[in-house]
Amino acid sequence: MASNTSGGERKKAVVSREMVDRARDGDDEAFGIIVETYRDRLFGLALGIVRNRDTAEDVVQEAFIKAYKNLKRFRGDASIYTWLYRIAVNTAHNHLRKAKRAAEVDFDDVAPFIEARGLNPAESAANVELGEAIDGAVRQLPPRQQEVFILHYFEQMTHREIAETLGVTEGAVKANFFHAVQKLKGALRPYVT
Repeated sequence: MASNTSGGERKKAVVSREMVDRARDGDDEAFGIIVETYRDRLFGLALGIVRNRDTAEDVVQEAFIKAYKNLKRFRGDASIYTWLYRIAVNTAHNHLRKAKRAAEVDFDDVAPFIEARGLNPAESAANVELGEAIDGAVRQLPPRQQEVFILHYFEQMTHREIAETLGVTEGAVKANFFHAVQKLKGALRPYVT
């Protein structure tokens, strides 16, 4: 079932409380539906944090394994979506800590999205340079600002949804987003005409 949205927002699929209860009671088919419903969104989140497709796939797989093993502990205080996001964010950060280095974007994967058709080589090179600058600027943000920016900008989550997902106040989300945007503006100033 998908929730209705307006104004060009994408529809976000949700899993019913009944489906979550069935999964908690050991129904593997119900858990499979949860995985199907949220896998792509968790992958987008993980990719935004770790900046590597293979690592993001590992993060999502590990997050779902953790969720499956701990599903009986899910109390339902928040939505299953929020709970899964918290697990995925923590798992992604654990992967970054283990790597002890900043993750890098695989530009072969994102090149089709940042290269416009019909541009001459100089324009294409400028787009790649801008893409690298944006990626570098986002990676330089403190972890909480990076999470808030990614969830708002790429996942199109509201400040309230982000606050629920990260377990912080809406005011903290707004402050982190404001500071992230200010830092990104400063870092990308040379690219703004």
